[in-house]
Amino acid sequence: MPDLPPDTPDDTPDDRPPLEMPSFSLPRRKPAPDEATAPAPAPAPEPAPDHEAEHGPRRARTSPRLTGLPAALLTGLVVGALAVAYAWLAGAACDAVRGTTSCGGAAGLPILLAGLVLLAWVGALLLKLVGVADAGSTSILAVGVLSVLVMLFLLDSLDEPWAAVVVPLLAVLGYGLSWWVTASVVGEETEATEPHDVR
Repeated sequence: MPDLPPDTPDDTPDDRPPLEMPSFSLPRRKPAPDEATAPAPAPAPEPAPDHEAEHGPRRARTSPRLTGLPAALLTGLVVGALAVAYAWLAGAACDAVRGTTSCGGAAGLPILLAGLVLLAWVGALLLKLVGVADAGSTSILAVGVLSVLVMLFLLDSLDEPWAAVVVPLLAVLGYGLSWWVTASVVGEETEATEPHDVR
C-alpha cells in the first residue's frame, strides 16, 4: 500500500474487525405505533366497603397440616393399601400369563424388587409433600420394615382375605417406627453439631 499523506482520507474499505465490544443483550422491542396512541385505561370502580373496618380482621383459613408422626402413619396406610393392590395386580398378571398366581424366580424377583422400589418412592413422595424431614430415608426404612414383617409373619397367609387389612396395618407400624428412628437420629445429629461454648 502506498504511503498517503496524513491529511488525505483513505477511500479503501477497512477489512479489520471493529475494536468496540460486542453487545450480548437482546434487542429491545419498540412499541407499535398504535400502542403509543392507545387510549388511557378506564378508571377503576370504587372499592367495596372494608370488611375489616366493620367486623375486625379476617382470620386466614388454613387447612391443618399433617406433620411428624400423624403424617407418617397416614403415609403408611396409603403405602400399605398400594402394596395390597400391587400384590393383587402382580398375582393376576402372573395368573394370566403362567396359569398360576406365583410368578417364580425368573419373573417374580424383578416384580418384587420393582414393587418395593415403587412403594418406597411413593412413600417418600407423600412424606415430602407433607413436609416430613428426611422423607427418603424414612420411607426406605419403613418399606424394609414392612417387607421383613410380611416375610416373618404373613408369607404363608398372603392369599387370605384378612391379609388385605393386616398389610396396611403393618405398613402403618413400619412407617411410625421408621419416622421415630429417623427423627431420633436426626435430632441427635443436630444436637451434636451445635457448637458448645467452652469458655
